[in-house]
Amino acid sequence: ATLALALAAVTAEANGRALVVDIDPQSSSAEMAGQMGDPGFDFSHEMDPAMLVRLRELRNYDMVFIDCPGSLEGGQILAAVLAVCDFAVIPFTYDPLAARPTVRTARFVAQHGVPYKILLNNIDPRLGAGEIRAAWDLLDSSSLARFRCAVRTYRAYSSALASGQPVIQYRGRYAVNVREDVKRVHTELLLDLGRLTAGKDVS
Repeated sequence: ATLALALAAVTAEANGRALVVDIDPQSSSAEMAGQMGDPGFDFSHEMDPAMLVRLRELRNYDMVFIDCPGSLEGGQILAAVLAVCDFAVIPFTYDPLAARPTVRTARFVAQHGVPYKILLNNIDPRLGAGEIRAAWDLLDSSSLARFRCAVRTYRAYSSALASGQPVIQYRGRYAVNVREDVKRVHTELLLDLGRLTAGKDVS
């Protein structure tokens, strides 16, 4: 949820128009966005996967981020999301026990013909680069596509929410680190989407 909101905020900061669609029954993204004074982007809570088809009709947004539930039993919801997606970002918190579900999700996404990358998320910055390298090695050993950057976890995320601001507007402790991480993800995502678009134009 925090990642989708942060990426939407970066899009807005670049004068882009962003929409976050929350399809999680807990509606955490929508609730968090609603606590912000002026997030700079639009958001909605949608529980009917069939309604996601209408997202293809939207032309007034530069980026649409769909925040999915952490557990997608049966794949029904994920399949509905993938039907309208250009790219899937799969967050992964490093834990060898969590690797198997991440691999299954990545393969499910690939089977539906949607490009994806796994994003190393919630990394403890106190553990240093070794932790990131170990996580990347684990993903690489399964031949999974991954981001070349990672997102570290800082209290700035919750502090920004408490102050009613998108995290990239927050100016408290470690805010610079947070903005750096999120903007790197946003840039790499835009580059990947650009390559996909160029590939479609050529074919």
